[in-house]
Amino acid sequence: MNKIKPFLLSEKTYSFLIAAVLISLPLRHAFSNTTVIILLAVSLASVFYHKISFKKEQLIPVFFYVFMAVSLLWSVDLKESVRGLERHLIYMMIPVLFITMPIISKKVLLKAFYYFSVGIAIFTVLFIVYATTDYFINGNSMVFFYHDLVKVTPLKLNLNAIYISVIVAFVLLFMIFYSKRKPFNFVVTFLLVLFLILLSSKNVFITTLIAAGIGLLLTKKIVAKHILFLVIFGLGLFAIILFSPLKQRIDNELSSNIEEVLTKKQFTRIYPWTGTTIRLVQARIGVELIKENNKYLTGFGINASRGKIREKQHHYNMYSGYNKYNFHNQYIQAYVELGVIGLLFVLALLVIVFKFYLKEKELIYLFFFILMASIFITESFIWRQRGMIFFLLIYGLLLKVSWNKQNTIDL
Repeated sequence: MNKIKPFLLSEKTYSFLIAAVLISLPLRHAFSNTTVIILLAVSLASVFYHKISFKKEQLIPVFFYVFMAVSLLWSVDLKESVRGLERHLIYMMIPVLFITMPIISKKVLLKAFYYFSVGIAIFTVLFIVYATTDYFINGNSMVFFYHDLVKVTPLKLNLNAIYISVIVAFVLLFMIFYSKRKPFNFVVTFLLVLFLILLSSKNVFITTLIAAGIGLLLTKKIVAKHILFLVIFGLGLFAIILFSPLKQRIDNELSSNIEEVLTKKQFTRIYPWTGTTIRLVQARIGVELIKENNKYLTGFGINASRGKIREKQHHYNMYSGYNKYNFHNQYIQAYVELGVIGLLFVLALLVIVFKFYLKEKELIYLFFFILMASIFITESFIWRQRGMIFFLLIYGLLLKVSWNKQNTIDL
């Protein structure tokens, strides 16, 4: 019994468990679910040995989930809404674990993020090694890029390159601005930059460049690792221009006929969609659904939009394979399913992160805000399990931490 209390209150316990949850994100969902449950159990048990203290902002995801549950009352697809509510249960679990957890010091947060960064760098090596093996067997160079790079068929991962890119971008920015100048950290940073380039996500790559640029402008002095980052990114851009499929994808996006997508009455089953145009037509569909059904305030109900999207896509004679797509835009996804109130919840989560940046003046808040605000434009990021856990865990951590400016840590 005497050993339980130190374990439940130890900073090492939480830095290890938080890192375990974050590192498990590229794995199958069972791993991240299990680590979240373990962390929740430890946090709940710890309340017997410390006084609970929390910030009111930590309750926003809980209230958001309550509103999702209330949307069952007007859902147009009750079965799908119940399934969606089950999947969104993480909106309750993660805030509760942070509310019941002891106060987290800067040391715990930085250690957890550092272990997270190293863990993702190890995944980078594993993905590249597997892609190299696959290349020598099949001779297809595309295994080094985009979704193919993180598919890893034998493990049945089939990861989404964009979601993994967001994770990589976050830990990369952390390593650049928070890690010490050590050879090992330079290697980790190089691997993360390389991985981000190979993943070929236009939005995330450009957003990372912007976030890093802002970080450099706000940093008092430029050090060797910042210069190294700029050199590596410069070489990466050069490689993209010459070799990467990202260049071709950017060229395709620039050729998008935006006006046509927003006004065309009927499409064809073989219409030349790009990432931009398919997202724009989904946005168009979302706005039309809200207007035609007068669902401005409440939306159609949590997870109840897919059937409506399918009807609209059929109306526009779109390729049936797109029927499984959501809106690929978090703002529109929340607006269509939960109305203005749902959209305000999403915006509130972002505003709170930015408010804490203004309060703490720590770049990690700003980087998280920039990445999330950007990825929400092209993905329904916090409607998917991997995105939910990543967002809510980082959000909870940043709100829980006690920033002691004198508290330094050797990373």
